[in-house]
Amino acid sequence: MNENENSYYNPAQLRKFQEHGVIIPDLSSVRIGREVAFDKIAAGSTLHPFVRINGSNTEIHAGANIGLFGPVTLDNSWIGENAVIGSLGAVTLKDTVVGPESILGSGVAEQAVLLGKETKVNDFSTGYGFRIRKGSLYEEDASSAQHTDTKMTVLFPWTTLGSNINFCDVLLAGGTGPEPGYFSEVGSGTIHFNFSIRGDKATASLFGDVSSGVFLDQQRLFIGGNNSLLGPIKADFGAMTAADVRINGAFSAGLNFGHSLPKGKIAYDPRIFLGALGIVKKQVNVLAELTALFHWYQQIRIAWVAQTPQQKFIYESGLRMVELNHQERLSQLQRFIDAVDNSLSLTLKTETVSKKEIVEQKLLLQRWPDIQKQLSVLANFALTVPQTLLNNITEQQAQGNSVYTKLIQKLSQEGKQSGKQWLNTITEKVRNVFVEEIKKGE
Repeated sequence: MNENENSYYNPAQLRKFQEHGVIIPDLSSVRIGREVAFDKIAAGSTLHPFVRINGSNTEIHAGANIGLFGPVTLDNSWIGENAVIGSLGAVTLKDTVVGPESILGSGVAEQAVLLGKETKVNDFSTGYGFRIRKGSLYEEDASSAQHTDTKMTVLFPWTTLGSNINFCDVLLAGGTGPEPGYFSEVGSGTIHFNFSIRGDKATASLFGDVSSGVFLDQQRLFIGGNNSLLGPIKADFGAMTAADVRINGAFSAGLNFGHSLPKGKIAYDPRIFLGALGIVKKQVNVLAELTALFHWYQQIRIAWVAQTPQQKFIYESGLRMVELNHQERLSQLQRFIDAVDNSLSLTLKTETVSKKEIVEQKLLLQRWPDIQKQLSVLANFALTVPQTLLNNITEQQAQGNSVYTKLIQKLSQEGKQSGKQWLNTITEKVRNVFVEEIKKGE
C-alpha cells in the first residue's frame, strides 16, 4: 500500500460507515480520507461509486445523495439534508456549503455557499457545466442553468440565471415567488462585463437593492437574453431589458432598449482616468448595500430566524460570503485609487484633462485613506433592530412559519416597513462616510 492509499480508509474500515447507516453500494470505488470522522457522514446518506471525500471539515447529512450520475469529489465541504450532488454528471466541491434539498447537476464550486431549496417548483439548483467561484452566495431557491459562471455574486431567493452566462461582481434581488413570471431572471447568453477598458474592477453592479429586496415583496427584474451588461450598473426593481442589447449606467422600471455605440474611433489613453470621484461613489453604494446585508444576516437570520444548529451554520456561512464580497470591493477600490494616483501624475503633464477633474482626483486621493479605514469596519454601522420587526418574526415562528421565505413574506407591512427603514439607515450611514469625508477636503 502506497502513502496515498494509506491516507484513505480501506474497504474493511469503510464497512464501519455502512454499519453506521451510510449507504455505499460499492466499497471498492469510494475513497474517504482518514481525517473525515465517522460521525461526519450521517446515516441515510448515499455515496455512489467514484466518490472521493477529503477534509476534516467535510460533513454529509441524512438523505444526501452523492454521485448519482457521475464521479464526485468533496473537499472540506458541507452537504445538507437530502441534497443531490451530481444529478447530471461529475461534480467537484471545495470549501463549499450546500444547503438542504439543493440539486447540483455537473460542475465545480469553490469557496461558495448555497442556502438550499425550500420549494419544488423547479428540479435543480445548478444545471450542467456550472462554475461557482469564490464569494458566490445563492440564497434560497436561487438557481443557474447550463454553463454559468459566478464569482463575488449574490443571488437573492428565487433569482435565476439562464444558460451560457458570466455573471460576476453582481448583486441580484427582486421577485415575489419561485413561479415563472415572479422571480428575477437573467436571460441566456448574457455577460456582466466586470473589467473596464483600463483594466480596473471598480465595476460591481446592483440589480435591485438589499434594504427592500430582503423582504421579498419587490417587483422582479428581467434581463433579456444575450445582453451586454457594462458594470457598474444600478437597476431599479421592475426594470426589464430587451434581448440582444447593450446596457450601462442606471436604468429604471419598465422595458429598456439599451443603446449602441457610434462608428469610428477617438484618441484614448487607458492610463488616464476620468470621472474617478463618481466611479468611487457608485462602488461605495455597493459597499453600503453589502453592509446592510451583513447586518441582516448577523442580526436577523443568525440571531432570530435560525432555529437549529444546521440552519445557524448555513447562515453563518452565508455571512462569510457577504464579508468576502465586502472585502473584495474594498480591495478593488484600493487598486482603482492606486491607478488614479498614477493617472494624476500623467494628467499633470498634459492639458487634456479639465482642472475640475484634477481637483477631484487630488481630493479623492487625499481623503481615501480615512474613507477606507471607516468603511472597512462593518461593526461601525450596526444599528439596533426595530422591536416591531423582531416581535413580528417571533409571532410568525409561534404560528409554525419556520421556512425562511414564507416567514419573511408573511411579515406584516408594519414589520417590513420598520425593517426597510432600519436597513436604509445603515446604507445611508455608509454613504455619508464618503460624502462627509469628501466635504472635509473641499
